[in-house]
Amino acid sequence: MRRLGIRIRAAVRRHPVLTIALAVPILGIAGCLALVAATGALTPVPAPVANTYTFTADWTLLDLERHIEAGEVATISVVAVSPAVPTASAMADVLAARTTSGQWVRVSLDVNSSDALVALRSLGYGRLIAADSVAQLPPGYGTSGSGSASSDPFGSLTQIAMLLIVLGVVVVLIRRTAGQDSAKGQGNYHIVLPSDSRKGVTDREGVVRAVGFAKVAGCDEAKLELTEVVEFLKSPDRFRALGASIPRGLLLYGPPGTGKTMLARATATEAGVAFVSMSGSGFVEMYVGVGAKRVRNLFAVARKFGKAIIFVDEIDALAKTRGGQNPNDEREQALNQLLAEMDGFSSSESIVVIAATNRIDTLDQAILRPGRFTRKVNVPLPDIDGRRAILGIHADGKPLAATVDMEVIARRTAGMSGAQLADLLNEAAIFAARRSHDTIMPVDMHDGWLKSVLGTSRKRSMDERERSIIAAHEAGHAVCGRLFGDRRRVEEISLFAHGDALGVTVSSSEDDYLPSESDLQGTLVALMGGRAAETILFQDVTGGAANDLEKASDIATKMVTKWGMGRDPDAADLGASGRGTLSLRVVDDDTSIASGIRATMDRAINEILDQSYTQARDALLAEMKRLTRVAAYLYEHERIDGTQFEALFDGTLAPSADAEKEWRSAKSKPRSWNEIEDLIATSAGTPPAWEVAGAATPPTIRRQRAQPHSKLSSASRQLLLKWRRRGLRSVTGSAD
Repeated sequence: MRRLGIRIRAAVRRHPVLTIALAVPILGIAGCLALVAATGALTPVPAPVANTYTFTADWTLLDLERHIEAGEVATISVVAVSPAVPTASAMADVLAARTTSGQWVRVSLDVNSSDALVALRSLGYGRLIAADSVAQLPPGYGTSGSGSASSDPFGSLTQIAMLLIVLGVVVVLIRRTAGQDSAKGQGNYHIVLPSDSRKGVTDREGVVRAVGFAKVAGCDEAKLELTEVVEFLKSPDRFRALGASIPRGLLLYGPPGTGKTMLARATATEAGVAFVSMSGSGFVEMYVGVGAKRVRNLFAVARKFGKAIIFVDEIDALAKTRGGQNPNDEREQALNQLLAEMDGFSSSESIVVIAATNRIDTLDQAILRPGRFTRKVNVPLPDIDGRRAILGIHADGKPLAATVDMEVIARRTAGMSGAQLADLLNEAAIFAARRSHDTIMPVDMHDGWLKSVLGTSRKRSMDERERSIIAAHEAGHAVCGRLFGDRRRVEEISLFAHGDALGVTVSSSEDDYLPSESDLQGTLVALMGGRAAETILFQDVTGGAANDLEKASDIATKMVTKWGMGRDPDAADLGASGRGTLSLRVVDDDTSIASGIRATMDRAINEILDQSYTQARDALLAEMKRLTRVAAYLYEHERIDGTQFEALFDGTLAPSADAEKEWRSAKSKPRSWNEIEDLIATSAGTPPAWEVAGAATPPTIRRQRAQPHSKLSSASRQLLLKWRRRGLRSVTGSAD
């Protein structure tokens, strides 16, 4: 109650006019009701006065009810009449009914009149009871709707209480509506004050730790650009004396998680100015004009500090290209107001606007012109040095074991952003705590890396068929990736499900910002290795390669349509570029090219995919011993790390003899080793054993010979012939 009283007094001080406007009618209504209640409670009920009535008939209660239902009764009253015997000294109360024609009828009763009135009231005829007869009812039986006042003195007090409750609800709703209207125009912006003026001040976010440039790594070029902003905000007179003006707007763009927001915060911290931030989606509402008002309020708040940085995160939600198929009047008005505010800076104002986006291509050109967001600062994914520095920052405060090598982790995490690296270390710390380790061990770092890349692994029930097929599929990926990936190293092969994938093969690679055509071709071969292994080792294929084929199709499409790496397989004249009719054409929009060129591109894409599959198939046939060794070991142990895979690939580690013979379950429809040997011979261009012996052509082999792989490279032929000379039967047993 004390807190409620304090809040009420504070509300009265904040809104005195509203308080008076509500208090006057409430007190007036309450006073009137109290007066009416007091008057009604103190007014005595008049004693009945004897009158002369002429009754035309006598009814019973049943007759009265029947006439009421017929609509013939206008009023029911208790009247005082002179007694029938002249010697009687007291008057008698008689229940009488007045008909609609004006005649009075006596109602004969076996009970007293008050009980009769209660009975009529319970039957729903209270509206017919006369006002002067209500006093005859016992307490609590006052009629409503009959035009009479209740004899209960507390009834008026109840009505007053209900009225006060209703008025209280109305006041709460009015205050909430006023708060919402204020918030619509104000916006959900956040203010972080400079460190030297934060004492005793709490912003909307609460206490926020200061972030300086020392806590931001992996983007040295972006920090260099923002250093000029810091120097301008610290000493603007030095620039103005030379006639220089700092750009009023800086646009930070790059992939998600690269530290754009932290860079803006660090700039404000280093400059010692206020940091006023708001999300781009916070300006857009369903009500036209609200977004523009929020833009004005945001800049007005920043001007109050004199020197400030305004940060707009995800500005693409506000500053998308105007017009188009789905125009938004509210968003366009907010954008227009932002453009006007950025043009309205005076030379004496020390306010810089920093915005961040992941989609710079969708922004309106008016906001990118010089004078607004003059500088566009790219914040890319960190390289190996940047990742090493980021890991060092996020490892601060975490007890790492002496055996943890940050250099190895930095090399393994190519393509990861700063946010992903922070998540990696956090997951590693969680694993260490879960395993009751005193320090974060290398195995914790490895598992944290896998979880941040693939998600949570889960064991699921697998029958022997699925186990065999998944082991062969992942082994095909690993072997092809090892053969064709000069910069790729297999880190993990697992039969455990991760996300939608039933099994995974995880590889790490070095930074490659300029992938060559051969590198892309090697990636495609590694993607095709899973399907190729299924085709070779089993008589049927599954849908497990769906994600691999989707990625391969995307890479092949970009090679043809964006990177100029496609060749027309049907072109007689390859031209100066050596790529036929495609030449070096790059396509941004499929609708802008002719149907003939589109068909040529489709043929080029299919040629790249077919060539990648052929290379994967030939490589696995040539390295059948390694393929079966890796698959059998994976089938037996369910998981292979990078060191074990290298040992299996080199032959220094092998599965058990039983696993090597039985890893292909009969339910998975495995090919016989005779058929696989014939596939090797057919692919290498040498006559198979059954043809030398004069046997009939098996159906499965006839299908393979009908479409021989005649476009093999010399290296592939040498590998296959070498494999043929080794002899398949000497290294594997029958699994049928």
